[in-house]
Amino acid sequence: MIYRSNTEKLSLAFRFVLAFVIVNCLILTTLSAQKSNAAIDSSQLTLTAQNFHIYTSGNLRFVFGITSEALVDEVTNNETAVFRISLGQKITGGEKQVQALNDATEEFVATDSVDLTLREVPRRSDGQFELIALSTDIPSGTRRIEFNGPGIYPIRVEVLVDDQSRALLTTFVNRFNSSREVRPMPVNVVVALDAPITLQPDGSRVIDSTTRTKLEKLIRLLQFDAPRMTVQISPELIDGLSRSTNPDDQSLLVQLVAALGSAPIVSGTYVPFDPSAASANKQANQFELLVERGVANWQQILPTSKVISNVWFARNPLDQNGLDLLVKAGVRSVIMLPTSSIALGEFDNAMRPYRLSSNNTDISLHLADKNYVDQLSKPTTSPFSAATYLAAQILAQRNQIESEGGTPALRRVVLTSRDGSVINEGLIHETMLILSRVPQQIALRTLVNLPAPRLDAYKPSLSKVNTASFVERASKIADLRDDIEKLRGTISPDVKIWQDWDERLLVMSSDSMKGDEFDGFISTTRDQLKIIRQSVTLQEGTTFTLGGRESSLRLDLQNSSDFAMNVQVRVFSSKLQIKKETATIQIPAKSSNELVVDVVALSNGLFPVEVRIFTADGLSQLGKKIEVSARVNALAGLGQVVTGVGLLLLATWWVAHIRRKYRKKISKNHPVLRSKP
Repeated sequence: MIYRSNTEKLSLAFRFVLAFVIVNCLILTTLSAQKSNAAIDSSQLTLTAQNFHIYTSGNLRFVFGITSEALVDEVTNNETAVFRISLGQKITGGEKQVQALNDATEEFVATDSVDLTLREVPRRSDGQFELIALSTDIPSGTRRIEFNGPGIYPIRVEVLVDDQSRALLTTFVNRFNSSREVRPMPVNVVVALDAPITLQPDGSRVIDSTTRTKLEKLIRLLQFDAPRMTVQISPELIDGLSRSTNPDDQSLLVQLVAALGSAPIVSGTYVPFDPSAASANKQANQFELLVERGVANWQQILPTSKVISNVWFARNPLDQNGLDLLVKAGVRSVIMLPTSSIALGEFDNAMRPYRLSSNNTDISLHLADKNYVDQLSKPTTSPFSAATYLAAQILAQRNQIESEGGTPALRRVVLTSRDGSVINEGLIHETMLILSRVPQQIALRTLVNLPAPRLDAYKPSLSKVNTASFVERASKIADLRDDIEKLRGTISPDVKIWQDWDERLLVMSSDSMKGDEFDGFISTTRDQLKIIRQSVTLQEGTTFTLGGRESSLRLDLQNSSDFAMNVQVRVFSSKLQIKKETATIQIPAKSSNELVVDVVALSNGLFPVEVRIFTADGLSQLGKKIEVSARVNALAGLGQVVTGVGLLLLATWWVAHIRRKYRKKISKNHPVLRSKP
């Protein structure tokens, strides 16, 4: 038997208790961490309202909802639950620092905070919580959030239960001193809505669902903010809406025209046509025609609106030849969208001023600010929170320019999405609403009357753009146009089909049209021309009987087209003398008209007669040669004359014969002739 001393027994007991305590602490710590992490992962705060601009005498106010019902129950039933508002350090690093804080890649350092109990936080009827905290710019020793002067600050709102953070969100506020004189920085909100060509080869108009959705979003935004933004919409799309047979498209057009209101509209080509590609393919005249058609369309749709024709939205990289073509068309300012400015390489920086030059003419150049393109190019479920974040970036950028000795008024921020369309109308509306409340800092502008380029602005060189060649395509369009023009005098210029053909030719010149679409337009239009050219006919195989030497051919010409046609008719036959070989006649639509051709028969018999139908000018034959027959009996009376002459000769012979016979008889019985010698 082994005996242990009391000291050894106490030592073993102490070790056992110590191990037990350590193990339990580890278990409790792990369980607590798991519980905390699970709670944070499953709980979120959704910010729905706040006063972004905090004046020196103002208060902070935040309205948010808790999406987890379990956390709501815990907060409302646990007396230890508090809502904490923490103020971070003033932002001095511009929009990049705002982005880092929002993405949690930069540590949030609290400079002051205040805790509010549930009794101090009213709960609204919609279930959301409303936090209000007083603020100050001087140390007060009270429960006031202490700011360090004007500027952009990060704010963290947390829900704590038992001193554990269960949910949090980061937002931003603008501490603003209204008595301080500052110069505003201009901000432009730009929407450039392009769309697939609506005109179809069969003449119908089709607006796809994606385009319709983009229009609906634009309309909702315009209804609130039309005067504070600049819009460009494809004129061909507007034509498509107006001529679509879909009632939904007609309704959409009415809403769009009403929503545009006082929004400045940047005109463009009737259909997409890149100026660099147009210049490279020697299509300058066609480009100018498309520009003129685009302006005319807008003046017709919205005669009272401000149409800006001296600004060009560049979607594709622009080279010097393309710029020269734009300047010739009257452009004096270029706005490069994100897909265009990438060609500038290292100079793709919206922070610096640029200018371009063409034939001793200076052109102002502005780039869409890529700091905000991604945010404007994706949908968000919390537009207000996203707008607060975007406004904080813009104001932080402005403040940084000013703190570094720059002039914010000379910096222009162009806001747009990657493709220029409206992705999240709520985000844009809320952002403009926030920025419009500090006109001393931010001036929302349109592209009307853009200033001339600064003389000290950098002038980048525009590299040559490799564009696709569509010489063959242009040649096919030219040939088709020539064939259409052959009908110019044949079909009245007032007929709608001329307008249809003009639109087809314009649409087909777009460099955005795919090869199979182009071929479809060519083949469909040529088939239509073929039907029209063969619409005036004469029943082939008809036989005309001419009853006299001089007679008439009565040609019953039929017109199966939907419009009257002026045609030239030529008749030829080797057996007929045509008094007027060429005659012009108009044949009503879906009807007929008779052409009387005077002829003189040269011989008897049944023989062919050729009838050819030409355009009104006689230069182009319509359809194929038509053969009819003529049966001529014009010389049938000559037999009677010959017979009469024969009978007369016979009668004369008989008379002479009878007279000779009678004379012989008389002389035989004459006394002198009977005497004997």
